[in-house]
Amino acid sequence: MADEMERQLPRGVAVSRHHGHPGALWRASAGAPPSLHVVVQGAFRLSQDGACPLDGACADGACALELDAGDLVLLGFGARGAGSGEQSLCCVAPPTGAAPAEAELISATYAAAPGGALASLAPVVHLPAGEVRRAPGLSAVVGLLRAALADPSPGQASLARSLLEPLLAYALHCHERAGEVSAARARGRRGARAFDRRVARVLRLMQERPAERWTLEALAKAAGLSRAALARRFLAELGVPPLRYLAELRMQRAAELLAEGDGSLAAVAAEVGYDSEFAFSRAFKRHTGEAPGAFRRRSRSEGAAFRLPPVRAAA
Repeated sequence: MADEMERQLPRGVAVSRHHGHPGALWRASAGAPPSLHVVVQGAFRLSQDGACPLDGACADGACALELDAGDLVLLGFGARGAGSGEQSLCCVAPPTGAAPAEAELISATYAAAPGGALASLAPVVHLPAGEVRRAPGLSAVVGLLRAALADPSPGQASLARSLLEPLLAYALHCHERAGEVSAARARGRRGARAFDRRVARVLRLMQERPAERWTLEALAKAAGLSRAALARRFLAELGVPPLRYLAELRMQRAAELLAEGDGSLAAVAAEVGYDSEFAFSRAFKRHTGEAPGAFRRRSRSEGAAFRLPPVRAAA
């Protein structure tokens, strides 16, 4: 499907780099023509009908999506995207206690999207930061685009425009891959049932912020459920309790960092939510059967793609 999409890519028309200050009323149009937006830093909110409250309160479902640093969103490429002209992206204040930082957004617009495979896209396609990081081609193009936009010379402006179609192609490949993984997991665990949207919200929080000090109470609050209701729904959908899923998700992320990165064990531990290298090492060995250092050496000496087992279903 991605190859078919790539053959039908719309032409990139323009690209811009926006800066704003969290808490200030600052909007970037997200309407027709089709557009792609990358959050470089800061927090943004995609909203309907131009409503973009800065205090986090969204009336009548006006807020469609919260976007954090590293997220990418495609708007209006699908056949159902005609209404995207009434959407807007606005910069919002960081969470209470977080250090304020200037927000930055890269926005690209495209010619009217052709029919065919592109028409099957949803009007809003969201790629979380984690998915973008796991797509080397997409991450590389975003980096090149940022560098080109940082230089005001005419040559760099031309280079930035030339990157728009590769940017969209890689984003579509990333979206397809994420969809295949989600569909495979869904088929294996729940057959043809519709996935519980509140459980999906919790999964997204875990996947995007694995280092957060999540408790069952905090996850239940984010889902708008009681702790008992979340635990029951989560177990029915995934086959494991929420915090067990989170622990194994952290170990899978740690395995990726150990096999592919050069960070210290302390840095890996912090990135997956452990206060100390000792606690992380103990948890990793319990999960994989070997210490983090030994895992890193083995995965590199074997020279093959590593693969931890998927999050296990409850016995």
